[in-house]
Amino acid sequence: MSGPYAGLKVIEFGRFIAAPYCGQLFSDGGADVIKIEPLHGDDARRNGTRLGPTEARQFLNKNRGKRSIALNLSDVRVFAAVQNLVQTADVVISNFRPGSAEKLGLDYATVASNNPGIVYAENTAFGKKGPLAGKVGMDLLLQGHTGLAEMTKKGPVEIGDPIIDYSAAMLMAWGIATALYHREKIGVGQRLDVSLLQAALVIQNNVINHVDMVDSWRHEFVDYLKDAFNGGQSLQDILDHRDRVKPPIKSPYYGFYTTSDGYLAIAAGSRGLRVRTAALLGIDDPSIDDPDYLPPDILDYTARMRGHCAEIIANKTTSHWLTVFSEAKLPAAAVQFRDQVLDDEQSWENEYLVRLEHEDLGGMTVVAPPVKFSETALATYGASPPLGKHTTEILSEAGLSGEEIDALLADNVVHQHTPKPAGK
Repeated sequence: MSGPYAGLKVIEFGRFIAAPYCGQLFSDGGADVIKIEPLHGDDARRNGTRLGPTEARQFLNKNRGKRSIALNLSDVRVFAAVQNLVQTADVVISNFRPGSAEKLGLDYATVASNNPGIVYAENTAFGKKGPLAGKVGMDLLLQGHTGLAEMTKKGPVEIGDPIIDYSAAMLMAWGIATALYHREKIGVGQRLDVSLLQAALVIQNNVINHVDMVDSWRHEFVDYLKDAFNGGQSLQDILDHRDRVKPPIKSPYYGFYTTSDGYLAIAAGSRGLRVRTAALLGIDDPSIDDPDYLPPDILDYTARMRGHCAEIIANKTTSHWLTVFSEAKLPAAAVQFRDQVLDDEQSWENEYLVRLEHEDLGGMTVVAPPVKFSETALATYGASPPLGKHTTEILSEAGLSGEEIDALLADNVVHQHTPKPAGK
């Protein structure tokens, strides 16, 4: 392998999304990422579309380029081999169940006592302190806990994609790279704590803030909420109250619109863009002409302006509006179904998608490494590994003899993948 992380040894105790995707980023950078899995495999091997006994869609897109070793960590012989691996590693990525790392002797304090240069990145749900420390958490739970799930009058609506998990993965990868840079200068490792809670707050950085002089309504609403549900008020009553203390004003020139044959996204976020968009669409909007104009009912006024936009845009095709907005140098884009994105010319032209061949499953299209480097290019070093693909190879590197490895296989405390026969 080549790349900026060539020669780096990463041990990943990862499940589901955040830790595995972080590990994949280092694999794309050329690191030797050893994925240590239980005998049944990472739980993600059974999430999403099942493609085999230990292969599923949600595993394939977070584990490419790694080496897989499948074992029972509770066996003392196996644990000794794993200890040998972490003592020679540069990085450990972990999202054990709360308390499991300490019970196994694979927590930061124990690992660092034998390997002081280790960069140990731990992913938790709610952080290491506070009343929820140690609680199990998934993306959906954090969407609810942090208000990222949109609260509507029909109830909370989840974001379909696990954006908190992926954000945590990228924060963790950035943290590891920073810690490695520090180690190069100082010579010591350290522990990193990255939580889904923190990632959820980062995603909402635009709105998770409070400016006292203008945001007093927040305190008013929170005080109101304390007794609202207990007092028997409905969710609609509560949201109506929130709308009264802070009207949800959305720009008429920002959002999705229906065209005669599809959908168009318009993103006129600044005043200058709004002025030009209104002029382009021929909309008479007094608030555009006079920035100090304040209509008597801002909600009704905004809805009326938005209705004018919708009526005009609905009369022409998406292609027509893309041409018009492009010529005017205004931000607009077609709204596509996800199924169309795999054929997106722009993504292929920029090499944002890539083809891979999986040993058991055949060809697949996946998202390419996410950053382009001019000198130390990232790459895809093969598809995700079948469960236990590299078990005997890694155990040998950990110092076990062929006889010892054979004994572990015979006792079913480690698993070695058997390739499919040709033509099957």
